[in-house]
Amino acid sequence: MLVPRVMSAPRRHSLLIILNTLVLLVFIYHLSQGAGKNFLPISLFPSTYNIPPTSSPGQQFYEEPEKSGLITKEIQAHLLAQAKKLSSTEFPKHVYQTWKTAKLPQVAYERQRSWVQNNPSHDYTLLSDVTALQYVTENFNDTDPYIVHLYKNFPQRILAADLLRYLIAYQSGGLYVDIDTICYTPVDHWMPRSIGHQSDIKMEDINLVVGLELDALDTIRYPEEWIAENRFSERIQFLQWSVYAKPGHEVLRRMISSIQETVRNDISNMVWKRKDVSSIQYNEMKILDTTGPFRWTKIIMEYINQIEGREVELLEYSGLKEAKKIGDVLFLPVNKWSPGVLHSNAGEIETSFLVHYYGGSWKGNLPA
Repeated sequence: MLVPRVMSAPRRHSLLIILNTLVLLVFIYHLSQGAGKNFLPISLFPSTYNIPPTSSPGQQFYEEPEKSGLITKEIQAHLLAQAKKLSSTEFPKHVYQTWKTAKLPQVAYERQRSWVQNNPSHDYTLLSDVTALQYVTENFNDTDPYIVHLYKNFPQRILAADLLRYLIAYQSGGLYVDIDTICYTPVDHWMPRSIGHQSDIKMEDINLVVGLELDALDTIRYPEEWIAENRFSERIQFLQWSVYAKPGHEVLRRMISSIQETVRNDISNMVWKRKDVSSIQYNEMKILDTTGPFRWTKIIMEYINQIEGREVELLEYSGLKEAKKIGDVLFLPVNKWSPGVLHSNAGEIETSFLVHYYGGSWKGNLPA
């Protein structure tokens, strides 16, 4: 009688490995054919975001002048040329605000109306969560999809809200202003009233307007303990609940680039977590230093030093009673965009441009 031959265990094990490998290869092949380019999470393709498209230089967020081997005078010449080019354009007459939905709570609606009614010469856009994502996708997905990935997937939405204001100001220009503000003075009056009698300042040479939030150089009145208790970073700080810019300004490009690089580095340094934006969890100070006023202040000061070709001292930003132009940036006294606070000699609202009510809802449930 013929006895069937029994395959030895090693041969059987090897055959199973080969078969499993073939099945896996066939699965991967069909997956890549049927799913298309965007099936896998966009974060799995980081190398594609480091090379901006050459056809759109305005979107090249990673070509920082200070990283390209230029010397100080060359950087200054480059920035001055950019500023001169922007000077041939005007501030767009458009006010942008954002909210979760198109329907506002009553108090927010009343504040919104102040911007619409006081600025009949300006267009007005309220972006909801849905339309904001559409805006970001339409304007940035083709040139830097990692921005869209970050905006869409930040688990802490304050990071997305901060990023959005810079994207709007960079792409569209005009005025971005938080929904927890009221317009006290029409936007058309801001520049003439800011410059006033200063005949040496030409309105067309201003490409970005920045408001002071904190002016606390007086160490006796504001000791280090006061700075820490009130959660400030520096003694001079610029606010970002209002951003007034011409589109394409270098400060905004740098801010967007800086946020991308910081988050990318934080993700790459994660331990025991999925290395993706969905794992990001920042505390309050880290948020302020990544997308908030701490980072905004640093970026602006670095830019000013470079376009001026010198180290601009903090004292030059302090004690402003009227607006001051440095480079192509107009710096407003604390009173203009941040009246009524109990520091920085802010004063009352009678001569202010807007009033901010410090909603701060994002500060709840943050990690320590």
